Amino acid sequence: MEMINDLQIGKAGEYLVCADLILQGYIAFPSEQGLPFDVVLNVKGNLLKIQVKTTRKAKHIPQRKTDIPAYVFHIGINGSGKKGKKRRVKYDRNQVDIFALVALDTKKIAYIPYFNTQTTMNFRVPELRGQYHDEKGMQIKQKVLDFKSSGLSGLEIATKLDMKLSNVYRYMSVDITQKGTNAGIYFDTLTLQEALKQHEQFTR
Repeated sequence: MEMINDLQIGKAGEYLVCADLILQGYIAFPSEQGLPFDVVLNVKGNLLKIQVKTTRKAKHIPQRKTDIPAYVFHIGINGSGKKGKKRRVKYDRNQVDIFALVALDTKKIAYIPYFNTQTTMNFRVPELRGQYHDEKGMQIKQKVLDFKSSGLSGLEIATKLDMKLSNVYRYMSVDITQKGTNAGIYFDTLTLQEALKQHEQFTR
C-alpha cells in the first residue's frame, strides 16, 4: 500500500464507502469530478452529500511522548490565510452533509455529520482498546479508590500497588480523563446510523 499514490488511495476510500453504504441497504453512487463531495447517498428519497477522507494507517501524534497510534484525519480543504499562507478551511455546511472517514489498513469506515467536525481530528484505534495512557491510569485510579474505600491507608495502598505515596494521593484527587476535541473517541463508535440520526435532528 505504501507504493500507491495518494490519488489512488483516495479513490480506494471512495469505492469502499460506496460499497459499505450499498451493503447496508442504501442507494449510493460516486459524484461527478470537481464537486466538494465524493459520494451521493439516498436516504428515504433525500440525497445526502458524503465527503470521503482516507488515511493509510494509524499514526503517532508528534506532541505526545508516550502515546500509541491514532487515526488522524484532516477534514478541512486547502485555503489561504494571512499573507497568503496556506491553511485548512472548514467546508461550507452546504457542501457536505456527512464525512466518511476510511482507515485503509483495516478497511473500516467511520461516519460523522458535518457539524461535529474539526479541521483536524484524531480517533483511537479499536484494536488498541485499554492500552492508551489515560485508560491505564483510570484502571490504577480505580484500584486506589477501591483500596481506600476498604479502609486502607495511603501508605498501605502504595505498598500493595508498588507505587510512590505521592502518586497514590495524586490518583485519589486528580481527574485524569482525557480532554479535548474527540479525545478518547474510538474509531469504530462512529456509525452510519448515529450520523444519520444526528443529521436528521440537526436539520429539522
